[in-house]
Amino acid sequence: MKFCRMSAAAFLAIGLLPLGAQAANALSDEELGGVTGRGGIVLNAHLELNTRAASENRISLGFQVGGSTSYLLLHNLSGTLDLLGLTVQAVAGPAEVGDVIQLTLPSFLGFKDFGIKAIGVQSDPLAPIAASLGQIQLNGSVQMQGQVLLWAK
Repeated sequence: MKFCRMSAAAFLAIGLLPLGAQAANALSDEELGGVTGRGGIVLNAHLELNTRAASENRISLGFQVGGSTSYLLLHNLSGTLDLLGLTVQAVAGPAEVGDVIQLTLPSFLGFKDFGIKAIGVQSDPLAPIAASLGQIQLNGSVQMQGQVLLWAK
């Protein structure tokens, strides 16, 4: 599989063509194939979930075992998450696999009061949590490195 890469200038020039800009010399397929650049998508995010004091929410996941349904309840998912540098790109993988999707782990994850206020398991997903199994609250940051490769089987 061959990937076409182009520089930011070439990308901008192609993007301006529909707006009335005229190219002095059109590039042939061979010339355009020789344009190089960096491929992939870099994701950065600042996510705030239910950070207002009066925010109430509940996530319920139902599991059926032996004809009986139980629900895992997550009460009040909230907080702030910052993610920097998660990269997704197609690369040539090992010979026995072929091309793969490479996820480069984010270089920084930051948490501020991020988590779940109560976790419960019960048969009624709408009832208040009768017995909490605890909570998860994250504050701080993590720096990571490495890649995860994904391919079809």
